Amino acid sequence: MTKLKNKAQLQQISDVAWLVRQGPRKLGILNKDIQEHYFYITGKEFVALNDEQEVTDYFGNVNLFSEQIEMPENFIEEFYIKGHKVDYPNPHPIDFGHPDYNPDVPLFSKTSDSDIYYAAGWYCIKFDKGWKHANGPKYSTIVNYGFEGPYKTEIECRQALKLLNKELRKQSDQV
Repeated sequence: MTKLKNKAQLQQISDVAWLVRQGPRKLGILNKDIQEHYFYITGKEFVALNDEQEVTDYFGNVNLFSEQIEMPENFIEEFYIKGHKVDYPNPHPIDFGHPDYNPDVPLFSKTSDSDIYYAAGWYCIKFDKGWKHANGPKYSTIVNYGFEGPYKTEIECRQALKLLNKELRKQSDQV
C-alpha cells in the first residue's frame, strides 16, 4: 500500500463516513461498514482496510481519528444567489450595493477581497465553434463571448443549448 506524503486528516460527514483531506485538498471518502471494516474511495482507486490501525498506517497519521477537522461554524452546506446554486464553499455574493453588481447575472467571488467574479447558475456560452454549457463560469468569459442564461438546472441549460446550436447550424447553412 502507498502512503500519502503530507498529513492526511479526516472530516466526519456521517456516523460512518469521513472526507479525507490533505490541507485544502479533498482526496476521497473513507467509509466504515457494518463489520467495522473500512474502505477508502477516490475517483481512481478503492482501498479495503481491515481496521483503524490499518487506516492510520495507510495514511501515515497516528492521530487520524483523534484529531479530526471540525466543520467551521459559518460553513453553509448549500448556497444560492437569486435561486441559482453556487458550487463553491462559502462564496461572497456581489449584491446591489457593489459597483460591479449586475441585476441580470447573480455574481459571486471566491474570496472577500477578490475582483474576479463568477456567475451562479448554468449558462450557454457562444464560443467561435458553437455554443457550450458551463456551471458557475467566470463573469469575464460570459461577457466576452456572449451568453444565454442563467438556468437553474443543467437539464434546462442543455435544452437551451440544443436549440441555440440548431439555430447556429441553420444560420451557417444559409450563408
